[in-house]
Amino acid sequence: MILFGNYAVVPFLASIALVIIVYFFTKQITQKRFAGLVAVIILIQSHVFLTFDTSVAYSNFWVLFYLLSLYFMYKVWPLSPVSFLVSIPAKALTVTFLPMSIYFLLRSQISKNKKMLIGGIIIAIVLIGAAVASGREDLLAAQQESFISDEFWIGFTSFATQLRFDGLVILFLVPLIVGLLLASTKNKHAESMMVLMGGMLLIAPLLTGFSDQTNQPYRFVPFVTFFAVGVGVLLSKAKSL
Repeated sequence: MILFGNYAVVPFLASIALVIIVYFFTKQITQKRFAGLVAVIILIQSHVFLTFDTSVAYSNFWVLFYLLSLYFMYKVWPLSPVSFLVSIPAKALTVTFLPMSIYFLLRSQISKNKKMLIGGIIIAIVLIGAAVASGREDLLAAQQESFISDEFWIGFTSFATQLRFDGLVILFLVPLIVGLLLASTKNKHAESMMVLMGGMLLIAPLLTGFSDQTNQPYRFVPFVTFFAVGVGVLLSKAKSL
């Protein structure tokens, strides 16, 4: 879509929306505006994020819609499955985020009835989509039949190469995980952030191990996003602004 005579405008607006949602999402789960601001600062300095903030081929709509699906669990729960559904056409990779979504849902501070409804609808959407996809011969032909361990480990170690310009992420990844692990005893969302970050790191190598897909840098945008939120969660005990 061309806006103002430039293809990059719409992807840029999606990236701006992602930054805004990162703030509100972090603020929602920590109840601290300071944590939201920290998450925004961490995200907008990321080299990976800035590389694809105006990318037409690899726009951030899929990350935006997925993060919205988590945010809507708290704010407008009926829109959570809708947002997750919309994220799939934006990038089919978000289907693999389902286990992390369910885990976040179970650890969220909402009623059990809402958890059951949201989880049931999201799982039903994925199952229906899988049933439809299984009937398409072109998709089945493109699938790899066996797991190739060498490709998995190549994909797993590639994160260091893909994030080599994100010095802050590389430098503080281990301290952040340790900090979230310690904070998880009193903060459920600290545990959720560890699961989300770990899942984002594992999905790429699993994809390369089970298919002929290559590991692309844009797939680390969700990881950087939840890294930023994780920093905000860890610092959520700071004085609110």
